[in-house]
Amino acid sequence: EAGLENSEIISSATPEVRGVTKEKLCKWLSKISRIHNEEAIPLLHEAVVKAKELQKEKIEDQRTIIELQGEGIVKKNDEMRAVKESMKSTIKEEIKSYSSVVTKSCTDALAPKKIHAAIKTVAEKEDRRWNVIIYGEPEVPEENISSKLEELLREVGEKPIVSDCCRVGYRKPDCIRPITFTLRSHDLVLQVLRKSRIVRSKENFQAVYLCPDRTLEERTTYREKRLKETKPHGRGCDKNTAKT
Repeated sequence: EAGLENSEIISSATPEVRGVTKEKLCKWLSKISRIHNEEAIPLLHEAVVKAKELQKEKIEDQRTIIELQGEGIVKKNDEMRAVKESMKSTIKEEIKSYSSVVTKSCTDALAPKKIHAAIKTVAEKEDRRWNVIIYGEPEVPEENISSKLEELLREVGEKPIVSDCCRVGYRKPDCIRPITFTLRSHDLVLQVLRKSRIVRSKENFQAVYLCPDRTLEERTTYREKRLKETKPHGRGCDKNTAKT
């Protein structure tokens, strides 16, 4: 209302452009100055005071928020510390329990007999990797196994250096013992085995099978797998049960 009233005073005091005299202009400026001093300055002062009060209230609110956040952080840190202590205690118990189990297991696993058996198994498998077994090759008295093997390998286009060529197992009536021979590397063994089907396509070797030299456990597993896939066939002794 005071602003509206002052606006009206200023409007009434404003001289017209035409016929403006120095006296009228001075009166108009005097009224403007009085309104400024009596109304504008107090309002500005009041606005400054109000702004300072609001700023002070905002600072107090921020301080309160910071204090509350600090209390929350301290409380959270205390909770985390308690959780850590609980976890440390649990982990220590678990490690202690696990350590006792591992110690016992390692003691049992590292027993001399078990170590010897494990080494023997690994060595046996490594030795067998260099061998090839031939099943189904007819056995005759005073046979020349080296010549038979050379002829068989010639049929598949291979002429590797062969060693330790012999029949394995005990001689039994109506039983064909397998032939085993050793090559100079495992790669050569795989190369010969890849051509095993070619051998059976030849007229004189249709009942002959080339196989890797498996352990007893591996032969048992392989035999069970084959029995599920196909029916047993051929004559002669069980090629998977021959003593090796």
